[in-house]
Amino acid sequence: MKSSIYKVFLGGLLVASLQANAQNAIQASSQTAPKITLQQAVDMALRNNISVKQAEVQLQNALLNHQQAQNNMLPNATGNINEYFNFGRSLDPFTNTYVARNINYNTLSLNAGVTVFNGYFIKNTIAQNQLLVQATQLDMQAMKESVAMQVVLAYLNTLNAEDQLSIAQSQTGITRLQIERTEKLVRAGSLPQSNVLDLKAQLANEETTVINNQSTLELAKLSLLQLLNDKNIGDVSLDRIAVPTPASSTYELSAANIFQVAEANQPIVKAADLRVKSAEKGIAIAKAGFMPTVSLSGSFGANQSNAQKEYKIDGVSETSLGTVTLNNVDYPLVVKQPKMVESGTIGYFKQLENTFNYGFGINMNIPIFSRFANKTRVGQAKLQRLNADLEAQKTRQTLRQNIEQAYTNMTNAAKRFEAITTQVTALEESFRAAESRFNAGAIDFVAYNLQKTNLDKAKANLVQAKYDYVFRIKILDYYQNKPLTF
Repeated sequence: MKSSIYKVFLGGLLVASLQANAQNAIQASSQTAPKITLQQAVDMALRNNISVKQAEVQLQNALLNHQQAQNNMLPNATGNINEYFNFGRSLDPFTNTYVARNINYNTLSLNAGVTVFNGYFIKNTIAQNQLLVQATQLDMQAMKESVAMQVVLAYLNTLNAEDQLSIAQSQTGITRLQIERTEKLVRAGSLPQSNVLDLKAQLANEETTVINNQSTLELAKLSLLQLLNDKNIGDVSLDRIAVPTPASSTYELSAANIFQVAEANQPIVKAADLRVKSAEKGIAIAKAGFMPTVSLSGSFGANQSNAQKEYKIDGVSETSLGTVTLNNVDYPLVVKQPKMVESGTIGYFKQLENTFNYGFGINMNIPIFSRFANKTRVGQAKLQRLNADLEAQKTRQTLRQNIEQAYTNMTNAAKRFEAITTQVTALEESFRAAESRFNAGAIDFVAYNLQKTNLDKAKANLVQAKYDYVFRIKILDYYQNKPLTF
C-alpha cells in the first residue's frame, strides 16, 4: 500500500512539473505573439484566403467577357501590305503583257466592316455576360461570408479552449488549497494521512487535464492560424470578446421565417437566379441563328510596281510609209512622231496616288438550311435553362435543409445549456456542503472527490455549452445576413 501511494505521489510531482513547464512555455509564447481582434482575424483571412483570390480572378474574367461583348458592337478594321517579287518572264501589271524582266509589285489595302443586324445576337450576349458578372460577384460574396464564418468558429473554439484551460487550472488551485488545509488537520490529528495522499493523487489527475487542455488550445490556435494563412505569423494572442450568455432558449424567428429571409438575401440564391436568367438569354442567342445578318463593309486600296515607268520625248522619229502619186507626181509619205524614251520609275507615293481606289458595300447573309445546327443549338440552350432552374431549386432545398438542421441544433444547444446551468447551480450547493463535511471528517475522500469531480465536469460542460449555443445562434444570424459581431 505504501509503495502504491509513493508511486502516485511521484507521478503527481512529475505531472505537476510537466504542467508547469508547458504553462511557462505558453505564457512566454503569448507575450511575443501579436494580439488580434475578431475583426482583424476575419480581414486577414479574407485577404489571404486562396479560394477568395480565385473568386476574384473569376470575377475579373467575367468582367473581361462582358467588356468584350460590348466591344463586339464596334466596327472591325484590318490593314494589309503585300509585296510580290517575280523573276524571269513576268506579267507587267500595267500592260498585262509578258516581259523578260524582274518585277516587284506592292499593294496596300484597308478593309472595315460593321454588323448592322444579326438577330440581336450581340445585344443578348451583352445582357447574358452582365448577368454572369453579377452572379460571379455574388459567388465571391458568398465565399467571403463562408470564410468569415469559419474564422468566427475557430476564434470561438480558441476562446472556449482558453476558458476550459482556465477552469482546469482553477480546479488544480482549489485542490492545492484543500491539500494545505488537510495537511494541517492531519498534523493536528483530526484526519488520517491517507486523505492527503488521496488529494495529491487527485491533483495529479487534474494537472493531466490541464496539459490536455493546453494541447486542445494549441490545436484550436493552429486551426485559426491556418485560416489566417499568413506565413509571418506563427502564433497569436486573441483579444477577449464579451461572449454574451444567451438570455432565452427561444429564437426570435422560426425556421420557416428564417428561410424566407435567407431566400431573399443569401447571395448563393441570388446567384442561382441570375444564372437562370443568363440561360434564358442563351436561348435568345441561339435563336439568332435563324435570323439574317446584315453588315456594311468598305475598302480602300492602292498599289505600286517597279514596272510603272516614266517616259520623256527625246527628239522626233520619222517613219516612211511609201509614196503618194498626185498629178503623176510621186510624193514621199513620212510620219513624224515624238520619240519616247524611258526616264525612270514613277515615285512610290505618286503611284499610290494614281492607283488609289475605294468602295462600299452592304451584305445580307440569310440562313436557309444549316443541317439543323441552329435547331440543335436552341434545344441545347433550353436544356441549359432547365438545368439552371434545377440548380436554383437545389440551392433553395439545400439552404432550407441547412437552416432546419441549424435551427434544430440551436434548440438542442439551448436545452443543453439550460440543463447544465441548473446542474451547476445544484452541484455548487452540494459541493459546498460536502466540502464542509469533508473538512469536519464526516465523509471520506471518495465521497468528497465524487462531488468535486461532478462539479468540475459540469463547469467545463457549461462553458462548452455556452459557446456551442452562441455559435448556433450566429449560424442562424448568418443566414439572415446579420453581422457576425458580439
